[in-house]
Amino acid sequence: MRRKTFPLTSVRFFLACFVLFHHSVRPFFPVFSARGDHGVPEDFLGIVSLAFPASASFFFLLSGYVLSLVYLRNGQVIEIRRFFAARFARLYPLYFVMLILTTPELLATQVQRHGMRIGSINTAEIFAANVAMLPVWYPSRLLQIDLPSWSLCGEVFFYACFPLLGALLWRLRGTWLWMTALTLYVTGQVLVWKMRTQIGFELVMVLPPLHLSTFALGMLLARWQTLQQEQDRKRQIRVWQASAVLVVSAGAAVLSVFMVPFFRVPAPYNDGLLAPVFAGFIWALSATSMPLSRWLSARWLVALGNSSYALYLIHMPILSLFQHLHWVTVSFYPVFVALCVGLSLLSFHYFETPARYWLVERFHAWLP
Repeated sequence: MRRKTFPLTSVRFFLACFVLFHHSVRPFFPVFSARGDHGVPEDFLGIVSLAFPASASFFFLLSGYVLSLVYLRNGQVIEIRRFFAARFARLYPLYFVMLILTTPELLATQVQRHGMRIGSINTAEIFAANVAMLPVWYPSRLLQIDLPSWSLCGEVFFYACFPLLGALLWRLRGTWLWMTALTLYVTGQVLVWKMRTQIGFELVMVLPPLHLSTFALGMLLARWQTLQQEQDRKRQIRVWQASAVLVVSAGAAVLSVFMVPFFRVPAPYNDGLLAPVFAGFIWALSATSMPLSRWLSARWLVALGNSSYALYLIHMPILSLFQHLHWVTVSFYPVFVALCVGLSLLSFHYFETPARYWLVERFHAWLP
């Protein structure tokens, strides 16, 4: 199972690069500078610069898929304390370090705006909320430290739901599985588009419950794929079948980019609208060995994929540093990208992995 997820690990690197591009292209490239972070794009450059935040939905779907294969595949009961210990050890060390490193910038901004006393109080409140993974529940006030961390708050919410939700969804098979998947997708999208008119798309983009259906669809994809493998042990998925699904998914993804202006709303894909397309990618890359999946399983790409979490968190503070130093020019962009990727690789190998092992050992020593 682990080898089958190698291509998906590598895909995470490209998804993180899409997020990096979305956040950095306007400061570095004057031709994009007039395009805001959100809005309804009217031209090709606007479409390109605003098309990639949907990567977060891919991350959520992939998270549900991989967690299900790891914790539910063999029908074992989830040991809740060990599950949360493992998730904490994976997410929290780097997240906390990034909070420490980026809070001084927030403090300086708050003090300049409100004075020392009020600014310090505001900073302490925002920092405490981020430590507790709560800023997405009041984003206009609390989501002010390393903005990409909003998706980590969503992941924590999904982890809280996973033991119960996973136990329920993993029992499904046949028609019930497909009906549940269709119901989750349609209900989730109806709720998202209804809430856009009620609370605004900025809040809809970050509220974890509105992304839960995408996470659950990843779990159902893992369940369906596992059932297929159990039923068809002697019949392998053919390369042409996986290739056809991959081509259709890629075509749908490209077409969706050019369809953005027709929705007449900002960020139409950020809450799982493209989940079926992403599911096609995941299934095609994991169902059988094909040239693309073998290429994505290369050690150097898997290494980059393992560093994607660090790349996701590190790129915004580095972008702030480049802006402070006035290094946001076209010529400096390769330096910015190389620095982000290099530090992410170093972080995974020399900080995140040792910290994770150390924390897991401590947790296991404490747990009965």
